[in-house]
Amino acid sequence: MSKSSQKGKPHPKIPAKKELTRTPKTKNGKSVTGPDYTNWVAAAVILLITAIVFLPSLSLKFVNWDDPQNILENETLKIFAYQWDWKAVKAIFSTDVIGNYNPLPIFTFAIEKYFFAPDPVLNPFIFHFNNLWMHLICTLLVYIIFIQLEIGLIPSAIAALLFGIHPMRVESVAWITERKDVLYSMFFLGALSSYISFLKTTAGKTKWYLLTIALSILALFSKVQAVTLPLTMVAVDFYMNRRWLSIKILVMEKLPWWILSLLFGLINIYFLKGEKSLNFENATINYTFIDRLAVGAYSYAVYIIKWLIPFQLSPLYPYPPKLPVMAYVCLGIVPILLILFLVWAFKKKQTTLLFGWAFFTFNVMFLLQIVGAGQGFLADRFTYIAYIGLFFISVKGYDWFISQKPAFKFYTQGAIVLYFIALAFLSFRQIPVWQNGGTLWEHVKKIYPNSPLAWKQAAVYYRDEEKDFNKAVLNFNEAIRLQPTDAYVYNGLAKVYLDKVNATPAQDAALSNQRNELLQLALQSYLTAIKNDSIAGQSDKKVTGEMIVNLGVAYAMAGNLEKAMYYLTRGLEAYPDNANGYLNRGLIYYMTGQYESCLKEHISYFRLNPYNADVYHEEGLCNIALGHYKEALAAFDKAISLKNTQPMYYIGRSTAYRNLGNKEAAIRDARQAQQLGAQVPPEYLQ
Repeated sequence: MSKSSQKGKPHPKIPAKKELTRTPKTKNGKSVTGPDYTNWVAAAVILLITAIVFLPSLSLKFVNWDDPQNILENETLKIFAYQWDWKAVKAIFSTDVIGNYNPLPIFTFAIEKYFFAPDPVLNPFIFHFNNLWMHLICTLLVYIIFIQLEIGLIPSAIAALLFGIHPMRVESVAWITERKDVLYSMFFLGALSSYISFLKTTAGKTKWYLLTIALSILALFSKVQAVTLPLTMVAVDFYMNRRWLSIKILVMEKLPWWILSLLFGLINIYFLKGEKSLNFENATINYTFIDRLAVGAYSYAVYIIKWLIPFQLSPLYPYPPKLPVMAYVCLGIVPILLILFLVWAFKKKQTTLLFGWAFFTFNVMFLLQIVGAGQGFLADRFTYIAYIGLFFISVKGYDWFISQKPAFKFYTQGAIVLYFIALAFLSFRQIPVWQNGGTLWEHVKKIYPNSPLAWKQAAVYYRDEEKDFNKAVLNFNEAIRLQPTDAYVYNGLAKVYLDKVNATPAQDAALSNQRNELLQLALQSYLTAIKNDSIAGQSDKKVTGEMIVNLGVAYAMAGNLEKAMYYLTRGLEAYPDNANGYLNRGLIYYMTGQYESCLKEHISYFRLNPYNADVYHEEGLCNIALGHYKEALAAFDKAISLKNTQPMYYIGRSTAYRNLGNKEAAIRDARQAQQLGAQVPPEYLQ
């Protein structure tokens, strides 16, 4: 920075910033202080275009990539299908989901589930609708911020529309799990706008300062990426020619944000380490530190290219076993180019370019995967906020060109319109990729046919959602071919065989041989999974426990209860929080008439999952068998409170009432079971 710049004076070639308020209009010589609606008409048009482009996202479903863990199978959210639970809310804000601490998005899922979608699978619309309107709010805030930075109406509109419809936005909007992206960005941009208002006003500065802090906290509770907010604020200070390097501004004024960013950064590192997410997850990857630096440089370069030419978009950009030569070329060239750019820009006092570069770099630098976290070295969603800096450079470049070549203004604007049409088309084409897990992973397979993860996840989709077991087996086998030692794949393949057994009628003697063959294939696959997991060192005890428990379930289905109990117990020893282990061990105890032992298993199971109505029903049956009718009644009451459409629950409660001497209640429940379609013994109705 030059001496004059540090004194708060504008650069010689940069006009002094105007006040945010417009000069009052006049009418008949009198001042008119009414609002100028031009800005808001432009904003409305931008939002309308963005909404039209993303309208197809409202028909999308869930995908089997983090959506199950965050929403569909999230134990903390299950209670909200039946009632509002403040203990569960507390749990949301005190736990992570697969290593990510983003409680506010999970809290919004709880609200959606409670008010609109007890079974989210049946109503994905509400989740996509909320993602869309949040994206529209973010687009509006980008427009407002650019207006606040006084770059002009048309450049601000161009920048906001770039933000709104750029194809790199699709992942953040179309993927329900990425609620954290649009939610954190909404608060991040709100905080940034509030901060600019704090800088530009003389009266009421305290309220803007406190509002900025409040919005920042909400952003941090939404996604850890918000830790870059204080750096972004420093970039704004630089652009607005403040004494940004002074202790008063850089340290004292920003102290709350530095502390908040450090605190939430450490919290997220803690949870990521607990989930073992700060590693490359592909077992074939063994990158050196230099390799990781190359990944960072390559990612940085690709993001800049995709800013202008958003090519070959994919939900996943998997780590290659061997980095391409271009990654090392980028490692050699990108730092040199950055240094040359910074030296030139500071020397020429190119405030606009420096601000745009700083905004982009500050908001992408922690996401360059130099420290491997996740399953890909790139992600479109990582640019959601970062690209605002590059869009700023785009529109300032447009402004400069028009001022230098006014004769080309019409042609330039025509080219921009065509560019917007191309961006809208690419976004429109990319949205259907997120229709479901099948479309998503087939798209990834087409771009990265050698990605084991893509084949594995496609197999899971065909197994669990399409129930196309043949396709599932085909995809799992291809994943095994690409990565023969992946224990998870064998575990998934075995589950296909078990699901196929369950889909085969047990009473059909002609199919008994087929069932036995499938069970043997399942057992063999589970044993291979456990063997490979053992070779790998069993680093993830949760997965290890799951595999061993699954093997126990397979033995139980094969009728070998002794081996089933052995492996169920071993699985629980490996990972004591495996609810499925207690569930199946309790079921074996129930089947063999060991009701007291079954009830003990239920205690352990309910500690992990207190919302399974079927297990409460089983608990009731155990207590009936033991003659504990009051305890049975309480268990059936709980089962019915969680799921009031199961006739067998009412028959069980009717039995409990009858044994307790409450004949009227017993008949009432028996009739309710009959209305729900059950065959009820005549004596239960009298």
